[in-house]
Amino acid sequence: MAQRPHLAEIINVGGTWLPGIAKYHVTLEDIDSDSSNRSEAGILHRDVIRSSVIHAQVTHIVDQEELTTICGLIKEDSTVEMTLFCPGRGDPDVESTFYVSKVDFDLIRYKEPNSEEVADWWQLNYTLVEV
Repeated sequence: MAQRPHLAEIINVGGTWLPGIAKYHVTLEDIDSDSSNRSEAGILHRDVIRSSVIHAQVTHIVDQEELTTICGLIKEDSTVEMTLFCPGRGDPDVESTFYVSKVDFDLIRYKEPNSEEVADWWQLNYTLVEV
């Protein structure tokens, strides 16, 4: 298995590692068909269409330049070809198409203690769903 050079190298879009990943939460979910339901006795009958579909919640804390780079690579309500790290799958580096949703931005203004210097950081949050 190839060694990951840096822990921060989790998501790659078009050959670019996305910077500043501060939180990365992955769940693997099954997609059921419409015919999946419970019987009168409460027994669940599932018709699984796909299993282990990746849902990833991602948070970056980045400066303005890095935010611009990320926003140029991913767009809300669109699909993106990417490679991401998913320890629950056979090969943890999963190459697939992901739908980008629930994008939001928070400005974090940080002032150094005992200084007048102020730095602006952005917290970018979004969800990736494997298509």
